[in-house]
Amino acid sequence: MLTYVDKLETLEDCIRIGEYDTVKVVTGWGLASGWNPEARKRVLNMVPNVIVRTVSGDPSYARPFDPLSGKPRPGAKGPNAQYWDYDFPKPDLCEREIQEWYSIRPDIMVEIGNEPNVFNQDDEFIWAWAYWLEQSIKHCKKVFPQATFISPGFMMDKSGNMRRFYEIANQQIRLFDMIGVHFYEYYAFAPDGAPATKGELRDAIELHKQFFPEKPWYITEYGINDTKQVPKHEKGIRYAKLVHGGEGWPPLPDNVVGAVYYHLAMKGDLHPEYHIYPEGDKSYREACAAAEGALAQIEIFGASPDAAPPVPAGPLGDIPARLALLIADLAEHEGKLVDRRASAFAEFSDDDAKLLRRIQKMRSALERALGLGRDAS
Repeated sequence: MLTYVDKLETLEDCIRIGEYDTVKVVTGWGLASGWNPEARKRVLNMVPNVIVRTVSGDPSYARPFDPLSGKPRPGAKGPNAQYWDYDFPKPDLCEREIQEWYSIRPDIMVEIGNEPNVFNQDDEFIWAWAYWLEQSIKHCKKVFPQATFISPGFMMDKSGNMRRFYEIANQQIRLFDMIGVHFYEYYAFAPDGAPATKGELRDAIELHKQFFPEKPWYITEYGINDTKQVPKHEKGIRYAKLVHGGEGWPPLPDNVVGAVYYHLAMKGDLHPEYHIYPEGDKSYREACAAAEGALAQIEIFGASPDAAPPVPAGPLGDIPARLALLIADLAEHEGKLVDRRASAFAEFSDDDAKLLRRIQKMRSALERALGLGRDAS
């Protein structure tokens, strides 16, 4: 996700380093010189997939007063009203923001608004928000028929009353093509990856499975906010393993169709702890390449989640050292799942059981291929 760059060459470099295929932009900021037709066209041609997020429906945008801190927001202008101008997505404002991008490239993805639960969470606000959300999505779908619409992601913090939003505005959110999801962690996306974890990934998956199990989900924000114990390089690795390696707790479900991390922010004045360029983007690409190489090796030996893999015929010759490392990695994951299954305080779901069996079959196939003679338990 792009928050700020002085020049678009930096964004292009980030995409090149990470080999990313998706960029998320916000209509109200991102580029020092502002968005003009030439800059929009350039971004829209950078990658196969572009998410355009509106500021209409973003309660944090240019807000003059922060009810959480009780202080004015720096640099903000406007009246101190109970409901700020951008609390609710408005059809005319959304159309104006989207049109500038859609006119250049109609097949964009559009996320309307952002984290509506960050300030107000009472029922009166939620009902008003649901009304305006319905008006905006119906209007925008009619005006921009080729775009794909993503519902606004929510702040997962328990104080955000997110469940109540989903209860009241369930039908309005279902009008979107995909469900937007946000989650953040202190250190890692698994309890064994760090001293502590917030559990937002787990909570996000459980909540969205309850309310939107049949809809595709798009992770429009995610990140690790600790920078002392988890440097940029390590963050990139953990991001890649979450999105491409199935190493979340729990792993991302199959209906997750994409993910963009938060954020590329060269100015450094807003949430610098999430900025991983360029070290994290480089390690992200390297971790993805390693995962793809491992999967290629598994496919060579016929591993399958559905059937016991055959032992390759004939001598195997000289096996790369990374194959032995892959076996050790699979055994480590297997051990973690077995420990969770035996633990009284951790739930072990059907998905966990399937993942454990898949890992066991993969490990068994590789070990038999190497002549180690150890079967999966």
